[in-house]
Amino acid sequence: MSFSPTHSTYVSAHSRAQLTKTLIVAGAVFSVLSLFISPFQLMFSPLAEDDAAAAENVGALLYALLLLGLGSLQIIVYIATVIVFLMWLYRSYENLPAFGTPARSLEYSSGWAVGSFFIPFVNLVIPYRAVRELWQKSEPYETSFGSQSPPATFPLWWGFWIISNIASNVSLRVAFRGEVSMENVVIISSIADALNIIAAIFAVVVVAKIDRRQEEASKSLVFARPGPPMPPTTFDEVPQPQPYPTA
Repeated sequence: MSFSPTHSTYVSAHSRAQLTKTLIVAGAVFSVLSLFISPFQLMFSPLAEDDAAAAENVGALLYALLLLGLGSLQIIVYIATVIVFLMWLYRSYENLPAFGTPARSLEYSSGWAVGSFFIPFVNLVIPYRAVRELWQKSEPYETSFGSQSPPATFPLWWGFWIISNIASNVSLRVAFRGEVSMENVVIISSIADALNIIAAIFAVVVVAKIDRRQEEASKSLVFARPGPPMPPTTFDEVPQPQPYPTA
């Protein structure tokens, strides 16, 4: 079975992949900073009104402002990462028919691959399956031998991404409710940051592998793509038989 690439145009998603990886790395850097400064919460007591704790309260206030600023940057980078990642995912999925796989034969559409991230419970399974299909189909159809399993980094990325999100939600809840000691809050927060860093590392690898796979596969499309059609031959252009020379 073959599919002509002329019916679909390949549009490189490399620039979006590069920006996605940059934002993921930036988020990981903020997680590293948070991991190192979180334990300093134990050095400050809650704000008090007595003069004896005034100096310590100033330090606690400055530390709280630092955490607020770092948290705000983390939220901004996270939102930007989600937007750019989904833009890259959509564009990459749109390229699959150009490699010879008709859109109707794909298990997921580009819109469903993106939208599945926002549906509860569905977003635990479908996004990974869509990314797996993206990797499998990001090669010329003629060179594909069945459904290949993605590298081990793919399930590791998805597993750590889910666990890190759960840990981050737990960390935020216990921090705002104040039902546990500060030591436990710091421990949970540190675990969440560490998981975020690991998930970010695997995410960069996944994006890089898919991007490299599509970029390399696109090179074969240059040779497979036929040139412009020849103009029709008119009656006047048909060569006429020449008479034989006479003695």
